Amino acid sequence: MLKVLFFIESLGGGGAEKVLIDLVNHMDQSKFDITVQTLWPSDNRNKLAKGVHYRSIYSKQNRWNNSCMRLESALGWTYQLHMKDKYDIEVAYLECGTTKILSASTNRRAAKIAWVHCDLSIKMGDVLDSFVQKAAPQYRKYDRIACVSQDVLNTYQNLFGPVPPAVVVHNTVDDKLIQEMAAQALPADAIKRKTTLVTLGRLTHEKAYDRLLRVHKRLQQEGFDYDLWILGEGEDRPTLEQYIEKNDLADSVRLFGFRDNPYPFVNAADLLVCSSRYEGFSTFVTEGLILGKPIVTTDCAGMRELLGDSEFGLITENSEDGLYVGLKQILSSPAQYRTLAEASGKRGADFTSASLVKITESFLESAYETKFQQRLRN
Repeated sequence: MLKVLFFIESLGGGGAEKVLIDLVNHMDQSKFDITVQTLWPSDNRNKLAKGVHYRSIYSKQNRWNNSCMRLESALGWTYQLHMKDKYDIEVAYLECGTTKILSASTNRRAAKIAWVHCDLSIKMGDVLDSFVQKAAPQYRKYDRIACVSQDVLNTYQNLFGPVPPAVVVHNTVDDKLIQEMAAQALPADAIKRKTTLVTLGRLTHEKAYDRLLRVHKRLQQEGFDYDLWILGEGEDRPTLEQYIEKNDLADSVRLFGFRDNPYPFVNAADLLVCSSRYEGFSTFVTEGLILGKPIVTTDCAGMRELLGDSEFGLITENSEDGLYVGLKQILSSPAQYRTLAEASGKRGADFTSASLVKITESFLESAYETKFQQRLRN
C-alpha cells in the first residue's frame, strides 16, 4: 500500500479544493493510504471520506499563527517542523505556496509531484518574470508535474522547460453525487421567473464577473429580458454589489453567495456562462456538461479539451466584446439552447469519476515506481 500526502493550503470553496476532495474520496483505499494536510483547519474536512486522514499545520488562524506561518515559510522550515510522516508520494496540490513549502521536503524516498491548476502566465501577469525566477528552483526539486489540461501543460513547459517531466491529469468530479444533488429543489430564496443564466465560482478577478456584469448591462439595455444568478463568495463582492446598485441591475442580478449545494441552481439554468479571464480545467464547466446544460464560455485554458471547437458548448473570444457577442448570439436564438444542451449531455458522459480516478491512480503509481527504480540504481 502506498502512503500518499496531498498538501493544499485549505479545503475552502475553490475549484481545486473541491476536486481534491472528490479525488481522494474515490481513490482505492486498499492501494493507497491517504492523508490530506492543510495550513489551516477547515470545516470541509467533514466532507472527506471515512479512512482519509486529515491534518492541519496550525490549530487556528490568528495573528500569532499567521506570523509563524510567514516566518517558517520564508525560512523553508514548514516541512521539517510540521510534516513528520514518511510518505511514498508527496503531492503539492496547488501552485505557489504549497509548491514552495513541499519543495523543501527532506524525504528522499518519496516521489514528489506538483499539481498545476491554471495558466500561470496569465495568473502572474506583470510579476511573471519574478515568479518564474523564484519558482524554477522549486519545481526542479519535484519528480513529476501534473497539469490539469494540455493548455496548462504547454504554458508550464514554455515557462520552466521539460524537466521535470509534465503530464496532463484531468480533474476528478463526482458525477453521481452532482446528479443527485442537482435533483433537489431550489431553496426558497431562489425563485425562477424567466430565462435564467447561472455562473458559479469565487468572486475574484480571474472569474471576471466585473466584465460579465458590464455585458449584462449592455444586453439589458438592448431589450434582452433574463435573470443572472451568480453563486460564490470572494473579495470582489463589494465591488460587484456597488456596480449592481449604481447601474440599477438589482432586479435582474442576484448574488447568492456560497452554497453547500449549488447544483439545483445550475440545474435550473437555461444557460451556463463562464466569463473567466483564465482557468486551468474548469470544474464549473465540467459539472455543467455532466448535467447536460447549454454552456457559453470565454476561451481560456482547458475549454477546447472540454468543448471541442465549440462542438459541445459555445467558446467566445476571451474579452468583454467576445463574451457579449456570444451571449447575444444564444439569447437571440432560443432554439440553440436545445442544440447546445443535447451536445453538452453527450460530452458529459465522458466525465465519470470512476474513469478519471483510475487514470490519476495510475499516474501516482507510475511516479512512485519511477522514483523507486531511481533509488535502486543509486
